Amino acid sequence: MRISLIMTLALASTGCATTYNAKWDEKPATAAPAQDDATSSLVSEGDAAWATRGDQAKLTEALTKWEAAFQKAPTAELAAKLSRGHYLLGDGFLALENNLEGRDAEYQKGLDWATTSLKLAAPDFAKAMTEGKKHAEAITLAGKDAVPAMYWYATNLGKWAASKGFATRLRYKDDIKATMEHVKSLDEGFFYAAPWRYFGSFEAVTAGLAGGSLEKSEENYKKAVELAPNYLGSKVLWAEYLCTKKNDRATYEKLLKEVLAADPAVDPAIEPENRIEQKKATKMLAEIDEKF
Repeated sequence: MRISLIMTLALASTGCATTYNAKWDEKPATAAPAQDDATSSLVSEGDAAWATRGDQAKLTEALTKWEAAFQKAPTAELAAKLSRGHYLLGDGFLALENNLEGRDAEYQKGLDWATTSLKLAAPDFAKAMTEGKKHAEAITLAGKDAVPAMYWYATNLGKWAASKGFATRLRYKDDIKATMEHVKSLDEGFFYAAPWRYFGSFEAVTAGLAGGSLEKSEENYKKAVELAPNYLGSKVLWAEYLCTKKNDRATYEKLLKEVLAADPAVDPAIEPENRIEQKKATKMLAEIDEKF
């Protein structure tokens, strides 16, 4: 059966795709006023809370402080930090609690903040989108300064779309791929080799349906681990997406046990994320008989 027919049937069975309205023509404030002492204090307090984001209450505090600072002095950097923070709250804490409604709401918030960051960091991209250009063409107008905005936009959009069902995931597949390809071309090592990690998952998910390759998936995951061996999330995703797709229980178990055996504090900058990935690995190992 041709891929186009498979997609058509899938769309018919899942209903119309949900559309995310980025409102690219609605511009946020582009010229941030100089930060006064109160605003600077909010940013500093948010940064201090973020440093202990392994505590969910501290993560929430960081988001509250940063949002208040953004309202006073909007910047692309702050909006990107807010996007990352909401993603962590949803994909980390709430997902582990099986609070799927709360998780998906955080993806939505993360996507909204990433959109705001993109408007500020890449106005030419936003203008092109307003003029009706295709996303894949317009995204190339975003420069390296917009890499954080692009990455967190694509990451939150991917998770948000997946939460809405196959039709929505399919609708945004090419936009997300184009964004990640551009991020990779500008900074392949961004956020611990995130573009390589993404394409590992993308190739696995689309294998046998939309042109993906299990071999390319493994190549991408291996490259992500090679470039950023201390980021444990790459192996967790490798197990979750590629090993389950290949029905490779042995490698699934091996990768997750390596995650649990690793020192999460080897890189203090990502210790909170690594501890969350270890909790994911524990949960995935407990569910191994359900996966294989």
